[in-house]
Amino acid sequence: MVAVAIAVPVRGQNSYWVIFPDKPIAIGDAALLSPAALKSRQQRQIPLVSPQDYPVSTAYLDSLKNRKLKVMAVSKWLNAAAVTMTPAQAQALKYASFVQSLHQINGYFTAARTSTSANSKNRSKAIAQLQPEALFAAGLTGKGVKIGVIDVGFQGADQHPALAALFAQNNNPAYRDFVNPSQKKPYNLRESRLDDHGTEVLLRLAGDRPDQNFRIGLATQATYYLARTEHGKTESKLEEAHFVRALEWMDSLGVQLINTSLGYGTDFDDPSENYQPHQMDGSSMIARAVQLAVEEKGMTILVSAGNDGAKRSWQFLNTPADAAGALTIGSTNAPTWTRQRFSGIGPAFLPYLKPDLACFSAEGTSFSAPVIAGLAACLLELNPSLTNTKLSQILRQSGHLYPYGNNYVGYGVPNAGRALAFLQDSLVNTSAKPPATLLAVTGNKYCYRVTQNRAELKQNGGIVIYRKKSATQVIRQEKRRLGTRVIHLKRLPGETHTTLQVGPKVMELVWQ
Repeated sequence: MVAVAIAVPVRGQNSYWVIFPDKPIAIGDAALLSPAALKSRQQRQIPLVSPQDYPVSTAYLDSLKNRKLKVMAVSKWLNAAAVTMTPAQAQALKYASFVQSLHQINGYFTAARTSTSANSKNRSKAIAQLQPEALFAAGLTGKGVKIGVIDVGFQGADQHPALAALFAQNNNPAYRDFVNPSQKKPYNLRESRLDDHGTEVLLRLAGDRPDQNFRIGLATQATYYLARTEHGKTESKLEEAHFVRALEWMDSLGVQLINTSLGYGTDFDDPSENYQPHQMDGSSMIARAVQLAVEEKGMTILVSAGNDGAKRSWQFLNTPADAAGALTIGSTNAPTWTRQRFSGIGPAFLPYLKPDLACFSAEGTSFSAPVIAGLAACLLELNPSLTNTKLSQILRQSGHLYPYGNNYVGYGVPNAGRALAFLQDSLVNTSAKPPATLLAVTGNKYCYRVTQNRAELKQNGGIVIYRKKSATQVIRQEKRRLGTRVIHLKRLPGETHTTLQVGPKVMELVWQ
């Protein structure tokens, strides 16, 4: 990353990514990365150095400065600079020989949560849905795994009793503020109501109260790298650039696993800067950076799906949750594992399933993603050489609906014991999932007699029905009382598939 001063856009100017056509050949490749990053890549069997690691051409940056343009940030991954300029300047720059293309930075990040009322009861519900007893029995805590958290702020994190071990002497997280680099007391910062958002996310990853025999997160002994990339009042358009720089910073330090609960969507200060639903297709610059991190750098990135699911004008997930390689996480209810009304929905036009997984959160998808990221860290602790592709596959296959995922909750709630069994390549574990049943149904009616007891149903998400117009696209979700003994289904107009979840048993009905 080329160090640049952060400039503030002035009225009448817009922000753009200026994409350059090429890079100079780097000399001394090993110097481009830290020893930790090189070790991490070697461990994951990916190329030690790639063109994305080469610095951006200083000649191109000088050309921008010679035009009196404000360079606010530089990304070596995107081979681009974030620049503020007037529309007239942008039009002229478009035809410069050192410019490949321009992409306007559309708007602001928003934190993917709906309220600030996070309580201990809700935190415990989230971790309980994953049924983590097998992880506890194995003594897995994410130890030795480097986790990056990209968020709004971490106000009060160093004083929270459930994070005391994380901030113990010689164990402080690495921290970098991309919004205000001169900030000397990051955990005392209070500029908006969202400045403790990252703290709540961190609690879902590392929170622990051994004095109360109460564990909030699964990765209590991981090593953390914290990045503040957004100002809670959203007065800057540069959060996208901050986010990309944070990814590059974490990669340079060998971070393997990243959680972010931020996303682009609607509700920007200037409505003209809003994304349109059809743009949630993985093509945004932020989604491209996430995809590059996954494909080229071997990172595992978990992204909250966003909280627009209840909006008639939107409902979709936000970017970068639309990146194909990201693990996109939605929110479920409890005790019945249906989609929370606010949880972002995967658009029908995507050629891949989104979201990927889900788990409980009453406050927003921000607090679902880090719970599952903690599970991922425990799996990496057990097998540090696990590739991100294999890790993502294990997590998806451990979902309670797998292989019949949908655009409401993905493959569902991952089961920690099942994931551990898959990792160990042994299905002897009693929590291993039996094969889901595929049934062809002739006619327009189906009847199922429930044989599971109430306790079994309650522990495994209750009775849920997903009515679908295709293999993955949900028309509506329904739930039944735990005392239901017979389920009568009548096919809806346009319904082609139905997923019937009866506790631990899952059936996929295909209407003939």
